[in-house]
This record gives sequence, C-alpha cells and structure tokens, in this order.
Amino acid sequence: KLAGYQKLCNSQLTNHMMIFNDMPKDDVEAVKKAEAMANTLKEFDTNNITPVVVTEPVTSWGDIDFSEFKSGFYSQWLTTYFATLKSQGISDKQMGVWVPFPEANLPYWNRNNATPEDFGAIVTIYLTIAKQSFPQLEASVLLNSATYNADDFDWSRGEYISLAPYVKTIPKGLVQSFGLQGFPWTPPANQAGPGIFDASEFLNHKLAEEAAEALGVTKIWFNTGTFGLKYAGDNARLRTIGPEKRADILNGILAQAQELKKDGYTISINLFSEDKSKSTEATDWSYFGKDTILTSPASPVLANFASRLHQNDIEFWLFDRIR
Repeated sequence: KLAGYQKLCNSQLTNHMMIFNDMPKDDVEAVKKAEAMANTLKEFDTNNITPVVVTEPVTSWGDIDFSEFKSGFYSQWLTTYFATLKSQGISDKQMGVWVPFPEANLPYWNRNNATPEDFGAIVTIYLTIAKQSFPQLEASVLLNSATYNADDFDWSRGEYISLAPYVKTIPKGLVQSFGLQGFPWTPPANQAGPGIFDASEFLNHKLAEEAAEALGVTKIWFNTGTFGLKYAGDNARLRTIGPEKRADILNGILAQAQELKKDGYTISINLFSEDKSKSTEATDWSYFGKDTILTSPASPVLANFASRLHQNDIEFWLFDRIR
C-alpha cells in the first residue's frame, strides 16, 4: 500500500505510519501480543518507517473500564507486555511513537462517566509502565477537537471546549507531543442542516496550542482527512464530495498548521486515508482505488497536499491499511 503512495508522489512521501494496538487481559496474552508487535516493529524498522502506535482501550473481552484501569487492574499485564517487547530486542527508537487511549472525549469507549482528570491518570499509569522498559520512548496523547457526552452519538452536538483538563495532570516530560483529531462532517442527503468543512472549526489550532502548553510540549500533530463518499450503501443518504472541495478542506487544514508554526511549534499531519465504505462507518477517506493510483481524480489532491507540507517544513504522516 505504501508503494502505491510512493509511486503517486515519486518520493518516499512519509516516514511515519499509524498502526493500531489493543490491551492484554492476562500475562499469557501479554506475551503473545508483545511477540506479534515486536515482529511488526522490526518490519517497520527494516523499511525505515517510524510507527505511530495507537493503543485503544479494548481487550479481547471488550472495552476496558477506565476506573478499573486506574485502580491498577491491568498494570501487571502491561508490565509483562513491555518487558517482553524489550526481551525481543526492540530498542527505544524502534518503538516509534506510542499513543495510549485515543479520543477519550468521544463516546466510543466504556468510560463509566470518567472525568478528564481520570484520563490524565490512566495515561500516566500506562506510560510510566512503558517507560520502565523503554525510558526514551516517545509518547503522545490524542484528543478529538469536539468533546461529547459519553452516550451522545449525534455528531452535530459536539462542543469545542478546552482540552487542557484532560492533560493538565500528566507529569511534565512524560509525553513529548500532543495530537489533535478533527474531521469534516456532513449530515445524510435526506436530512437538512449544514456540514462541517471549515478546518478552523473542526481542527482549530487554538485548542491544540492550549493543550500543548498544559503538557509543556512543543510538538503538535493533527489526525485528520477528507472523505470522497459518506453513507455508502444507502442511496437515500449518500453524500459525495468532489476533489476540488477536498482540496479546499486540506487548504484549511494546512492553514491551521501554519498558525501553529508561527507560534514556534513543530507540526506533523497524519492523513487518514482508508476506504471504510464497506465498514459500519460507510465512509471512503481514500484518495485512489486499488487499481487507479495514477488515474483517480483525487490522487493529485493528495500529491499536492503532501508537496505543500514538505514546502512548509511540516511532516506528512499516513494511515491506511490493506483489507
């Protein structure tokens, strides 16, 4: 998949790619998961790609309870997990960037009314254990730009409020960067109401800067993207976005990143580029199909955006996966 992007842009394009991870539920599983992750990290290292490892708060028995995690219930298994990674010969550098419990202000996870301070506490526990084995590990946190109540899945009702409460209790130096997530959105075709396409709304640089200041970090990254199709498989609800509109959205994202650069931050942008039209999300975030790398109308949009990031000294990161 990465070779396709390299062919499109006639360059290596990126040296960071996002991958997803989960949690062990016992010591035996911790060892197996660590051995599998070690193989993945070695493969990334062979290809000179830094992994951005996003650890979701989920195990094979379901979503974890944040309060249970805070009590230390998972600590021994995590200690085993990271110690096993170390025993597999993985270096601090090969670990890449680790991002525990992303998007904790979205209604995805079983948070049991956890507070923002609870998030800071569990991130601290997770990364403290990780750094016992990998003291130079590069760590980050990722929060959504819009905050929702735990049981509210109406994406039009998010509030763009301060994210500082989620990170202010994390000890200085434990985390090296802050990630802000934000995506455009549109209601289904059979529903009235405006969409959200302005990056100054869904990815506002001020939210990222405030959180970064609370953490005491100077590195900020965006997790974002544009969709070409939404509500796939339902003709009554289907929405499509053309290449020109997608380019306009990316221009707005770049503008938010440039604001942060003006204030002295080192900026990276991770572009979510997976075709999820056949999943429950029913959204195509990709820029080219399997057999249309050089002919897809949206391919030049991605190539131009990557080039402009390079010109502005902003790192281009990538998420996609083979299905």
